[in-house]
Amino acid sequence: MDFHMLHQQGLSIRKIAALRGVSRNAVRRALRSSSPPTGKRRREKGCKLKAFEPLVSTWMTDAVKSQWTARRIFEELQDRGYAGGYTVVKEFVALHRPRPAATAEARFFVKAGQQLQVDWAEMGVARVDGIERKLYAFVAVLAWSRAMFVCFTTNMSMLTWLDCHLRAFEFFGGVTAEVLIDNLKTGVSSRAGGTVRWHPKYEEFAVGMGFRPIAHFPRRPKTKGRVERMVRFLRQAFFEGREISTLEDLNRSALTWLEERANRRVHRVVGARPCDRFAIERASLGQVREYDIVLEEPRVSDSYALVPVDGVHYSIPPEYPRRDVTVQFRTSGLRFVLDGTIIAAHDYAKPGQRLVQDPAHLPAPPRPKHHAFAHLGDAVAERFGDVGRSYAEAIERSAPHAPLALLREVLERADEYGDPLVCAALETLLSLSIVKRGMLSRLCERFGTMRVGDRASISELPHVAIEQRSLAAYEVVAA
Repeated sequence: MDFHMLHQQGLSIRKIAALRGVSRNAVRRALRSSSPPTGKRRREKGCKLKAFEPLVSTWMTDAVKSQWTARRIFEELQDRGYAGGYTVVKEFVALHRPRPAATAEARFFVKAGQQLQVDWAEMGVARVDGIERKLYAFVAVLAWSRAMFVCFTTNMSMLTWLDCHLRAFEFFGGVTAEVLIDNLKTGVSSRAGGTVRWHPKYEEFAVGMGFRPIAHFPRRPKTKGRVERMVRFLRQAFFEGREISTLEDLNRSALTWLEERANRRVHRVVGARPCDRFAIERASLGQVREYDIVLEEPRVSDSYALVPVDGVHYSIPPEYPRRDVTVQFRTSGLRFVLDGTIIAAHDYAKPGQRLVQDPAHLPAPPRPKHHAFAHLGDAVAERFGDVGRSYAEAIERSAPHAPLALLREVLERADEYGDPLVCAALETLLSLSIVKRGMLSRLCERFGTMRVGDRASISELPHVAIEQRSLAAYEVVAA
């Protein structure tokens, strides 16, 4: 009615649209209508679906077709001539699909020492040991006493998965009859309904420790709700806002928090402290057996006797290049096995490290072991005795360029200057640890005119006598 009053006052349609902030067509529609505008479109929404609504309603009562997705129903309607949009179909299906009847959930009860529930929790990216890394938390909860264990790691590998299990059993001082896990690949290889195929290593670990693994049905996290709730409790009560220096310090702080806070609080459901209930449950736990966690994988060493493992090259003795070796993954480090014998052992590489090299595994420098060198070396040793043999060995150790030329130089200078002089020059070079082509020739050329008795002082600078003059001579020149 406001538009009618303004128009009766003589305002144009353009002026009314500017005053009310609407389009001129909206003003024209309002003036043509006898009732005030409602702001809603007159065209009924979903009119193209009207002819198909009885069919869709029939599908919603069918036991099989009621499980169709809205996309499947939309495609079926298109095959029957529907020309409308998908959103209208999706809203109609959501409104008319039958809802499952709400049923009460059965509460799960266990006996003392019966079950341990475990789960992984992603804690985000944190600065650990000075490096930004993803952090994970292994959480284990005893289902009866609600006692909790936590271990922080930087990966969720099979070795870490089994090691965290072992640490949890050692923390509780016993093993439960069952361990309830998620359907993660380190525990479950595959499953078809209730039939579970366990990962061979996890099944071997379960047999070795004496517990029965259980995997809950997919998309049913409430099956292990006692550990699911503890993940959020751990994040809120301990992790958020905590300064992290090293992973070891974080785990030590977590164990202190478990003993002093988490396991001493009054649990809301059971109405008692987990530590008090754990004192009763501990007698029902099985004994922790000794178990050596070892994972083996085949590898091939390269031509430098290096074995690649997870992007890091580890060294083995130089006599095993291009060999098939077995890598043993242990919690303490890596072992490299060949024909049943451990040939090398290394700690795990630090973050960012790409090469782990044992100095004992470095190959020896190339040695000129050939007939010509051996023949000339024997000739020098025969002519100059121990001095000549030591000089030949020094050449072989340093492996200089053109080692044969160095030995030939010794024999040539001996023919030119004589054996005594060359022998003294060799002693000088050995004392100074000099093995360089041309040095022997320069020594022989410089000291070739010296007497034989002066060979002992060949490495010393000669004494030069300087005439002593009176300073009075300089005063006369200055005057």
